[in-house]
Amino acid sequence: MTVAMLAPLMVAYEIRRFYVHQVEAQVPDFLRELLDLKDIGMTLQGAVRLISESKIGLLSSELKLVSKDVQWGTSITSALVRLEERIGVLVIKRVISLIIRASEVTDYIRDILIIAISDMEHYLKMKRERYTVSFAYIMIIYLSFGIFLYTAYQLNVSFISSFEKLNTNIDISGNVLDMFRMSIILGFFSGIMAGQLSAGSILSGFKHVIVFLVAAVVLFAYVL
Repeated sequence: MTVAMLAPLMVAYEIRRFYVHQVEAQVPDFLRELLDLKDIGMTLQGAVRLISESKIGLLSSELKLVSKDVQWGTSITSALVRLEERIGVLVIKRVISLIIRASEVTDYIRDILIIAISDMEHYLKMKRERYTVSFAYIMIIYLSFGIFLYTAYQLNVSFISSFEKLNTNIDISGNVLDMFRMSIILGFFSGIMAGQLSAGSILSGFKHVIVFLVAAVVLFAYVL
């Protein structure tokens, strides 16, 4: 039941996360192409239209919408504002806003573009480093949950089962049920913690929660 509730949220979040990741990774290439085209004297409107025809990934489709807005009579600045609203990512909003404000003041935005490229590359580098550091902690969380499941298995298969030979009054089924409940609670909060560490979002932890809960169900429902 819990897995069925979390699965749609997990899928929606991961699709959005993949989209954001792809667009963020393509922004430096967009800015470099924009810089090159501005260096040869092309207008911002013409440069965006030309870049939209190139294949730089998901961002190309967004830039094509910008070009269509301009063709329908929208100003380039208004079209770019719509772009940042559609994408809805803070770091991209900052870059687009910087370009818009600079272009409203002067047509020479080379220095602004260089700063934007450097800022975006630094952001992506920090994001990769954070993931690298958090990966070790995620592995520790998985290892800890795996140890818990292995301990539960050994207790119920080897340790507690040995008491049956001594004719002691131990409720084995009740013990299994208690451990199953503990594994559900531990799996849920361990998954949330893994998501918070890796991406700074509880929603990112739903995929880990699903893995932990499925592992617990398999062990206690089909193995023990």
